[in-house]
Parts: sequence; C-alpha cells; structure tokens
Amino acid sequence: MVDNVRPSLPQNDPNQDERKDYLNRQQTAYQFDYGSLSPLALLKDVPAGENFSSRYIGERILATSELPANMLASDARSFLDPLDDLQDYEDFFTVLRLPAVARIYQTDRSFAEQRLSGANPMMLRLLDARDPRAQTLLNLPTLHPLVDRRQELQDNNIYIADYTGTDEHYRAPARVGGGTYEKGRKFLPKPRAFFAWRWTGVRDRGEMTPMAIQLDPNPDSHVYTPLDPPIDWLFAKLCVQVADANHHEMSTHLARTHLVMEPIAIVTARQLAKNHPLSLLLKPHFRFMLTNNELARTRLINPGGPVDELLGGTLLESMELAKEAYSTWSLDQFAFPTELKNRGMDDPNQLPHYPYRDDGLLLWNAIQTFVSGYLKFFYPTKEEIAQDVELQTWAKELASDNGGKVKGMPDHIDTVEQLIEIVTTVIFTCGPQHSAVNFPQYDYMSFAANMPLAAYRDIPRITESGNLEVITEKDILRLLPPHKRAADQLQILFIISAYRYDRLGYYDKSFRELYRMSFEEVFEGTQIELLAREFQQNLNMAEQNIDANNQKRVIPYFSLKPSLVLNSISI
Repeated sequence: MVDNVRPSLPQNDPNQDERKDYLNRQQTAYQFDYGSLSPLALLKDVPAGENFSSRYIGERILATSELPANMLASDARSFLDPLDDLQDYEDFFTVLRLPAVARIYQTDRSFAEQRLSGANPMMLRLLDARDPRAQTLLNLPTLHPLVDRRQELQDNNIYIADYTGTDEHYRAPARVGGGTYEKGRKFLPKPRAFFAWRWTGVRDRGEMTPMAIQLDPNPDSHVYTPLDPPIDWLFAKLCVQVADANHHEMSTHLARTHLVMEPIAIVTARQLAKNHPLSLLLKPHFRFMLTNNELARTRLINPGGPVDELLGGTLLESMELAKEAYSTWSLDQFAFPTELKNRGMDDPNQLPHYPYRDDGLLLWNAIQTFVSGYLKFFYPTKEEIAQDVELQTWAKELASDNGGKVKGMPDHIDTVEQLIEIVTTVIFTCGPQHSAVNFPQYDYMSFAANMPLAAYRDIPRITESGNLEVITEKDILRLLPPHKRAADQLQILFIISAYRYDRLGYYDKSFRELYRMSFEEVFEGTQIELLAREFQQNLNMAEQNIDANNQKRVIPYFSLKPSLVLNSISI
C-alpha cells in the first residue's frame, strides 16, 4: 500500500504501466464540460472518489444543527411586506449569535472598514488623479471642509469602489435590469463610492473615510455626501452594500475562487499520477471542491434557487457577473502580491491599515516558503523539470483552449521558481483567499440590514418638479429585504459559513481519507516531514502577529487567522 502513493516523478517510477493505466482511467472519469456555462471549463460528471466522506457529512450536519431552532424561534413567517422597524432585523437572531456589525453598521467607520476587512475586501482601489472618475469629486459643490480634494488626489489618498461596469480593472455587465419576487421588482444599484485615507495624529495612524457616493453613473446625477441628510446618506450607503454583496457572491467568491480553481483540479486529476509529488501537494487543497461546485450549480445557482431568489439581478444577469469575473481573472495577475499592486493597495506606507493585505501577506509568505522547499526537494535541477512528462502535460492542458483554458498559465514549465509561483497562487486561492471571502459572510452578510442581497426599491429619481426624490425612513425599510427574504438570507449564509473541514497546513485528515495513510507515512524518510512542521510553525507565528495587530485595530480582523483558514474550498 505504501508504494502506491510513495512520491515519485514519472521518470523515476519503476511502475510505468500502472501509472499510465491510472491516468487513462482518470482521463475517462474527469472530462470537461464547456457547454453548460460557456466560456467556463467545468467538470462534466463528478467521480465517486470526489464525494463527501461520511465524517464530513456528519460534522457538517452537526455544525448547522442550531439553524432549525433559530428559524422556529424567529417565527420564520412567509411575509413579503417590509419589516416595521430596522430593529426587526435583529430579531432573526434568537438562537444564533447576532453579528457585531449589527451594532455599528450605520456608521461611516463601519461602512469604510468593510472595504478593508469585510466580506469583500477586494473592490477598493487607488484612484489616480488622471482617472476621469476623479472629476466627479472635483465637481462637487460641497464636501468635508477639511478635505482638499485636488491635493488628496495628488497625494494618492483617494480610493474608489466602482460597481458601474466601467472600471477597466474590474469589468461587469453594464446593465442589470433587476429580478422579480412575489410582490414586485428587485433592483441592483450600480454605484461608485469614493473614500479618502485621512491621516490623524502621528504618521502611522489614520482611517478610511467615505467621501461621496454616486448612485447613477450619469455624470449629471446627484452625488451623495456625509453632508446630506442622514437618511439620504444611509440610503446611499445601503445601495453600495447591495452592489457589493452581489459582486461578492458572484464575482469575488463564486467566480474567482470556486470556478477558476475547478479546471486546475480537473487537469491535476487527469494528468498527474496519484503518487506524483505535485498531485500529493495539491490534492488536499482541492478536497471536496468539485463536489461543492456541482452542488452550487444544482442547488444555489439553479432556477428558483437562492441566487435566483435572493440576489438583485435575474438569474441570467447574476451569472453574467460570474462569467465576466471568471473571464477577466488570470493566474499571474491574481497572485496575491500582484493583485494588491494592481489595485494600488500594496504599499503600507501609503495605506497603513489594510488587514486583508497585511494578514494575507503573512499567509502568502508561509505558503510560498513551504511550497519552495517542497518543490526544490523534488526538482533540485532543471533536468527534473524538463524530464517530467506529466508536469509538462499538466501545464499544456491547463493553458490549452481544449483543456483548462486557464489564463496566465504557461504551457510549459521551465524552472522550479516558475512552478513555485503557480502552486503558491493555487494553494493561496483555495485556502486563505476562499476562507477570507466565505466565512465573513455570517459576520457581515447574514444580518440583512447591513448587507442586503437585493434592493426592493429603486434609487431616488428626479421628480416631475425637477427635484430629487425625498427619502424617508419608510424608504429605507422598502429598500431592505422583506421578512422571508431576510430569513432566507440568514439561513443560506449560515449554512455555507458554519463548518470548517480542516486547517491550513495540517494535512493528516485529508491524507487519511484520500490515501488511508498519514502524511508522515507517505513522506516517511524525507525532509518533507520537517518542511511541513516548519510550515505549521510559520503559520502559528503569523497567527501571533495577527493577534497582536488585532489589539491595535478598531475592528479586529479574524478572517485570515491561520487556525480559521481551510486548506481547500471544501464548503
């Protein structure tokens, strides 16, 4: 049994025929489907070997066992009318923990902080003074008296979250008409939100501050600021939250973790033998992902499913968001440090507070160190790379339009350094990146008054008299999800964020289920055991640093604590 998964490069394996037979079976079992959600490369049928283990099923059921009691206690009626008061949104949390954001969500500080450490910390980017969108700020007649807009732009202190579909770095369908529900229309606002990093006190202290929100990309449309009446400003912020929630679910979360990793998992299964060192390294990071992706397609993004019923757009429009995010993702540009740099969010001297960046880099470095040691052990020279026919076939099929169609993936691996960068990006995406956008869903999105999945009334319009529509508290309640939709939002987000299968860097659980052997047994007699322990130690050190940083943060950030990060997209 040990020999079956004893790590070996194909050129060194004495069992060449067994290896070829295994790969032939795998290529029959794992086939691509290019038609279901074109242009995505998906798995046609999920092989039995990818199914959930009995332990996984039991643990997941146990983790969500509180939900029925909470739904009964909250009297999950089928009312589709707006709730009577904002306080009513807290009443859904009768058994389940009320998220801390419920106490502060209407504040500007909470709104801005969610761009840096919330469920979707990837929409904010530095606004260049030469960007045409900067003119929106410069044209405002009034703004905070302490903000010199032109100077702040020149000093690179202005940031933007743009959901209009015109951002060249993050395109989205330009028009989302909105879906329907039993009592009428749903809406998906397409706002632009502007923020300023405000230095306060000493150089290393400051905070992100919302400056302006444009709900309509029409250049002549009204731009809301904190100087507007509080109800108007809250309405504008909630419209941003609706847009952010939709982009989070379909783009940041579904497309740019689950879907972009699927073809890499498929090709790994098709082209790398079971005992190939790269397969042994990657398989725990693909654990249960293909099964969960298939469940998402059949139970979440199906007609009448949660995406169709709860998100702002029609099902077709929501899927277009996912397809656009998928098609604009690439393996090289979404390596974590590169992605940060592309958004102008990489410099801690310019932006000293960005928990997603700071904690994420600790994990990226720990993963890269482990991957580097692991791959250099098996590929000490370029010859091993060049002679590894399975590795080269893996790269070729990943890059091919007839294979994985993975953008930014080279069709040939020349150096171990090249492979290290690729593998580090894959592991980071499956582990920390997915955990950072999946598990905060409960803390920020289950409380529907903070982050509604849809708007239930349109943005304010110009009246016949030429004035902007007046917003009242009743309009806030009409904007937010009605009773049943708010209950359904809590239910689905609790289900997909309540269970953690394993822990980043700890492989025994998945190895015993995959190979019926421990990690130590598979790599017995090699330095990989030591490298794995060092990996765990580096992750523990990262956690200590994060705990120390959280003591200084106004709102602690737990999403990238290594002990709470999974190896895989296993939920």
